[in-house]
Amino acid sequence: MPKRKQREDEEPTRKRQFLGRVANRSKVKHVKVLNIGELVVKEGWYNAGYIFPKGYSALIEYKDISDPNTRSLYHCEILDGGSKPIFRITSEKLGSVFTGKSPTACWKQILDQINETLKANDQAIVKTQVAGPEYFGLNDPVIVEAIETLDPKKMCHMYWTEKEKILEARKDYEVSHPKGERKIRKRKDSFEEQVDLTTEESFKENYTGIWSTIQRKERYINRLVNMGQDVNYEDDNPMPDHQDPITLQPVVVPALSPYGHVAGYYTWTQALRESGGKCPFTKQPLSIERLIKLTKQNYCLYKDNIIF
Repeated sequence: MPKRKQREDEEPTRKRQFLGRVANRSKVKHVKVLNIGELVVKEGWYNAGYIFPKGYSALIEYKDISDPNTRSLYHCEILDGGSKPIFRITSEKLGSVFTGKSPTACWKQILDQINETLKANDQAIVKTQVAGPEYFGLNDPVIVEAIETLDPKKMCHMYWTEKEKILEARKDYEVSHPKGERKIRKRKDSFEEQVDLTTEESFKENYTGIWSTIQRKERYINRLVNMGQDVNYEDDNPMPDHQDPITLQPVVVPALSPYGHVAGYYTWTQALRESGGKCPFTKQPLSIERLIKLTKQNYCLYKDNIIF
């Protein structure tokens, strides 16, 4: 069907841009909210990236635990744990219950069981991590908007302060990076190829291969040393067992983003360089200056902001 011609006196139409926590729609395609919940203005019930309403309840579709080649429903809930929320996921098919102090903690338990099933059937395990808040539906723009209406007076100060920074950074980014702006990438044969890194599809295609060469912790450390990083970081690492969500290797110099994600500082540097200054998890504008290097001295100050 041909497009309707625009009249000369008619203002050009503009697509509505969602200005919530996440600009792009969540990867979770099937989310059914049963109850949006109620606002709790206490530490732990919100952070810089999310508001966690008490009584929130939603159905999410994901890989089935007993048969990972099929999908089944999971009931996600945010319950009253007293001073802080308790997150619970119930498998609608099996009735299994998974609880944790964060959404990611619950989903990690489910992934572990899914991988056990895959191993038993001699199938490849799921190596990628699930972003817990996203798989609670908390990244869906419609749900984000509904949750934000619970706080019309903006009493969750950390959340709203960070959102204002995001909106300002997004405006600056859109001005300095017009849509379709291209970057030059040199191939090994010195042939220059233009690659558009501003579209999500191109970003994924060109970005994911960068980390395939980081296979061992020693190689990762050598890269840090070559960049002039302090080699005494091991003794000051408060999270030596934490897995870098991008390299899938133990994090060496943990750095925390304003959205609560922890990855290696060098990982962040590479990711932000390749994405043109966008967080690889939230797709929001992010700069190196806004990262916080975690040490044994400051870890206690920021540990409650970390999304596991």
